Amino acid sequence: MRKSLLLVLPLVLAACGEAQPAHEPVEAPTDAVETAKVFVDANGLGPADAEPFRFGAARADVDAAIGEALGIAPGKSRNEECGAGPMDFSQFGPLQIAYMDGELRGWFLREGEGVATSDGIQPGTTKFEGLRLEKQVRKLDTTLEGEFEYTTADFGTITGFAEDGETVTALQAGISCFFR
Repeated sequence: MRKSLLLVLPLVLAACGEAQPAHEPVEAPTDAVETAKVFVDANGLGPADAEPFRFGAARADVDAAIGEALGIAPGKSRNEECGAGPMDFSQFGPLQIAYMDGELRGWFLREGEGVATSDGIQPGTTKFEGLRLEKQVRKLDTTLEGEFEYTTADFGTITGFAEDGETVTALQAGISCFFR
């Protein structure tokens, strides 16, 4: 009998209409996610209408697909002094894609249109407190301001930044060229 009451009580309280959400949802505004042309996740990235590329995919394939999805050609650069070794980068608006030896190794996303995480997080629109309340977030003790990491819906890990402590300003997964 006690077990039955414990199971029914939450349903009765919810039916009374008194339940209020304790915090704002973590997800970016619906229009931002609905208009995303590219999604990133803990294991890679890809156009919204196709299977994602996983880390290790060929640069030519990734750049072609992302360029087509976003309708822009990438800016290209190289850094010889990354901790993991020399890295090449393709920049598509707010999205920077990192490559080593011609293979996808990481991504870095700042605020901008057209790109969001596969679980609805978007720099510039997602509030850090909402993310912290809905995801497994751990603040990191590094020299980079506001650095944290969170567990994604598919149990991967994405690193993020909330320099002002209020809004997620950037996200990153895979190998990076940050100096800590």
